[in-house]
Formats: sequence, structure tokens, C-alpha cells
Amino acid sequence: LAEQQQSKYLDLYTILPSEISMQLAEVSLALAAIEDQVCQDIQKTREIKEDFSSRIQDMSEKLKTISSKFNEKSPDVEHAKEEVKRLSEDLDGCGSALSELDASLQDFSRSNPLLAKQLSEAVSKLSEMHHHTSRLADSRASCLQAVCYLDEYNEMLDFIVRWADKAQSLVRANIIWNSSVHLQEQIRIHQTILFKKPNMSTFLKCSFSLVVLVR
Repeated sequence: LAEQQQSKYLDLYTILPSEISMQLAEVSLALAAIEDQVCQDIQKTREIKEDFSSRIQDMSEKLKTISSKFNEKSPDVEHAKEEVKRLSEDLDGCGSALSELDASLQDFSRSNPLLAKQLSEAVSKLSEMHHHTSRLADSRASCLQAVCYLDEYNEMLDFIVRWADKAQSLVRANIIWNSSVHLQEQIRIHQTILFKKPNMSTFLKCSFSLVVLVR
């Protein structure tokens, strides 16, 4: 614009008025400042986008790793318990990071709604992945709990079988009357067993009564 004005006045064989020259200089400075500000904003937006993209990528990799670990078989129940606990803690950490990421994206959307919309699609996919992994974690925990119950049931069943065998042998044996001191010792032993196996209290109390009578 300044060059056009100067050329126009040169064609008229005169110089550009100082007032117009000063105004054009001010406009040039303002445009230069605006250009610098635009460049800074573009650079800042690029850095924010790279930061969001990096966080999204890192979280995606973490969720994939956690999901893969949940699908792996453990050598034993104790190892499985520790692994599920550790992975669940990692998953909770991802959930917290995802909430922070979503909140940051909401703030960013006020200044750059177009770019925020693109990033929000990636965050939505992350949320779906986190939800799927959480369901996988719940399923693994339920299976592990079922295994623990099964082990406890087998242990209880084995104890019942051994107790029944002992009771049958006592029933078949001849009745031998012992002293009250010996009976008190037997009572103490069976009460100790009852204390260690509270879930078997009803069954063992009945069995205990039978044993005391036989003895």
C-alpha cells in the first residue's frame, strides 16, 4: 500500500505527504506486530497439539499393555492376585490421567474449537478403550475370586471327607470309656478345630457330639 501511494505521488512529480507516510508506517508496524503474534499463536497451538497427541499416544499404549497383561495366564493363584492388583492400580492411574486430559481439552476448546474437536475424537476412543479394559479387569477379578472359592471348597470337601472317614472308624470301633481328664482333652482338641474352621461349625458340632458319645 505504501509503495502504491509513493508511486502515485511520483507520477504526479511530487513527494508523499508526511502525514500519509506516518500513517502508513504505523500500519506497517501494526501489521508486523500482528504477524508476530499470529506466528507465536501458531507455534503455541502446534506445541499444545503435540503435547495432547503425545499424551493420547502414551495412554493408548499403556491401555493396550494392561489389556494384554489381563489376557495372559498366571502360573498360580497368588501370582494372579498380585498381577491383578498391580494392573488394576495402573488402570486407575490411566482413568485419572484420562479425566485430566479431558478437562484440559475442554479448556483448550475455548480458544481453538476446531482443533479441539479433532482431538476430542481421539480422547473418545481412549475412553472406550479404558471402559473395555475396565470390564476385562472386572472379569479377571471375578474369575480369580471363583478360583479362590473353588480352592476353599475343595479344601473344605477334603476336610469333610477325612472327618467322615474318622467318624465312620469311630462308629465301627468298640466303645471304650475313658477318664474325664481324657474326655476334657478331646473336647479341647475338637473345639480348637471348630475355631479354625468357623464355616464348618454347624457340621462339626454335630460330629463332635457324636464323637464324644462314642468315646
